[in-house]
Amino acid sequence: MLPLIPLISLAGSLVPELVGLFGGRRAGELAGKVAEAVQQVAGTADPAAAARSVQEDAAKAGALRLRLEEIRIQYQALQVEDAASERQALLETLRVEAADRARAGANLSAALLAPGVSASIAAATPAAVSALVLAGFFGFTAWLVRFPPAGGDPTTLTLLNVVVGALVAGFTAVVNFWLGSSQGSRDKDRTVASLQQAQMQAGAGAGAARAPATALEALVAAPFAGLAPARATPRPGQPGRFDLCLEVVLQQEGGFSNDAADPGGATQMGITEHCLAAWRGRPVTPEEVRALSAEEAKEIYRAQYWNLMRCEDLPRGIDLMVFDFGVNAGPGTSVKLLQRAVGVKPDGAVGPYTLRAAKAAEAGPLIEALAQARLDHYRGLATFPRFGRGWARRVEDVRRQALLMAGA
Repeated sequence: MLPLIPLISLAGSLVPELVGLFGGRRAGELAGKVAEAVQQVAGTADPAAAARSVQEDAAKAGALRLRLEEIRIQYQALQVEDAASERQALLETLRVEAADRARAGANLSAALLAPGVSASIAAATPAAVSALVLAGFFGFTAWLVRFPPAGGDPTTLTLLNVVVGALVAGFTAVVNFWLGSSQGSRDKDRTVASLQQAQMQAGAGAGAARAPATALEALVAAPFAGLAPARATPRPGQPGRFDLCLEVVLQQEGGFSNDAADPGGATQMGITEHCLAAWRGRPVTPEEVRALSAEEAKEIYRAQYWNLMRCEDLPRGIDLMVFDFGVNAGPGTSVKLLQRAVGVKPDGAVGPYTLRAAKAAEAGPLIEALAQARLDHYRGLATFPRFGRGWARRVEDVRRQALLMAGA
């Protein structure tokens, strides 16, 4: 893996969240995928040449960022699946152990409570058996001390070894039965006890048959909590957050345009010529931009903007503000604007600190702050006199839509 580190470093500079995935058991496999993507897009395996190629060619940089983002999403999903598999394996282990204990207890109860065996005898049997084992162990030990074996007859010594071994095993079993062998045994006892308690409590309800698994799953799931955050799922026929935000963006972007004063060049549904070239991995003509389908445009928006900026993980309303500005000014610029607004380091990549700060902020004031900061950004551009009025109108429209989405 060491020869791949420079290529991985280049990938990490484009998609910083990839770095956090190299701590899992798929690190080697992921490193190979990332290095392969860098080599294919840059056209070279030399790290320095690859870095120069990506820095000097915006289309290559965009294409590589897209490939790396796809790899990140794929391996994040695999990481969650691996964690679920580990949890299931641990759950099965606990189930087997619980079943063994329950079966052993049932067999003992059946033997002790058989017809003709009184309750007092059943209760006294474990203590009586333990007393016999202990008496035999200590009695035989005292006998050996008092009357040590004379001579070296092999048969006698072998017989003594067998007897001593059996008594030691019996003594150990008695100690474990009454005192427990380790903290692990006590933990298992508590697990089984909670399992039995859950089963008893659920016996009066409809979920009685499910209670043992539920108790175990609750115990096993705790270390894995938070790996796959729950997300609201739209009802059938109801558009998701991405579709709602994309509808707003497309209303603002309109159809095909090729204004010479627009640095983006030929644009269709907000997808510029450079963006489409990066997506397809080759130069494109204005005619190809004009012929862009709505389906392909949606795929580009989802992969290169929505997923790249982790809009799905942002609060409602904030997702639209970040998404729309990312489409208009670039994902890095939009994310940095959000990061400055919530007071975290503006590195252009949405990570746990940015998400935590965005979720902690009050939606309404944050939307207003983002709208104002966006206007300030536009005013600093040389093309503001030409496009400023349209940009200001767009900011106001998106601001109102975002406030409605946030319920602010």
